Amino acid sequence: MKSGFCFLILVVLVSCSDNSDKITACTINNPLEELGWLKEIKTGFEQSVYLSKKKIIHFTYQKKSVFLVDICNDCADNLTTVYNCSGTIICEFGGIAGVNTCPDFDKNATNKIILWEN
Repeated sequence: MKSGFCFLILVVLVSCSDNSDKITACTINNPLEELGWLKEIKTGFEQSVYLSKKKIIHFTYQKKSVFLVDICNDCADNLTTVYNCSGTIICEFGGIAGVNTCPDFDKNATNKIILWEN
């Protein structure tokens, strides 16, 4: 009886632990194939007649998986967009107006993985 009670206490303590350091990621193995919206972007890049350098990069930002889509790497007035797993825009950088909706992105985005580039 005593060991059963100790086990119950242990389960309660573990279930009450702070999970704020855990990372929420897309629950998939191949985002370029399994996320329809991201697959469409990649396919568009592959079929583009423009010779500009393009990239799709995965990062962890604010403990979540995000995808940075750069439609013209190293272009002066390029607007770079960051999406979450659902394809919702999280941040935008650059463009003629000098947009920067996530000023902490460069500092806080981690786990960089280049998924696709030409």
